[in-house]
Amino acid sequence: MYKIGDIFLYGSNGVCKITDIKSEKFARETKTYYILSPFFDSKETIFVPVDNETLISKMKSLLSKSEIMELIKSIPEQKTVWNENTNTRRDLFKKIINKANRIELISLMKTLHDKKLAQEAIGKSLSVADEKYYRRAQNIIHGEIALVLDMQPTEVEPFIESVIAAA
Repeated sequence: MYKIGDIFLYGSNGVCKITDIKSEKFARETKTYYILSPFFDSKETIFVPVDNETLISKMKSLLSKSEIMELIKSIPEQKTVWNENTNTRRDLFKKIINKANRIELISLMKTLHDKKLAQEAIGKSLSVADEKYYRRAQNIIHGEIALVLDMQPTEVEPFIESVIAAA
């Protein structure tokens, strides 16, 4: 059982903190919920029933500092996941975001970063949908890195670039 103040990665919502545990009545049924607040978006509140194993399984412990550094150093060797078919690509990206597997998110970020650079080289930009998935993946990964390494989310990208350049 989790407790108030616990911080973890919660699916596509990124880093969240349990701000309360209380009983609420929704749809004529009273249940006990973990009340989550995304760490970098205090406007949102998430209710997770304490007895819903599917939703509880999305609550993942934060990585340690050494695990974060290993993840960052692995970026150059991650495979890209680009698919030319827009619908197939959208479905794949949505699945990766919802699953919130860190390695898959890193692969997605690498894919879209490389595609963004290629598009900029010919005077174009990413599609709106691809840009949205890029930002969502970044928010999840950068939020965890920022919290674990005690930095601002805006400092994460330059930090990642410096670690990769030094490797």
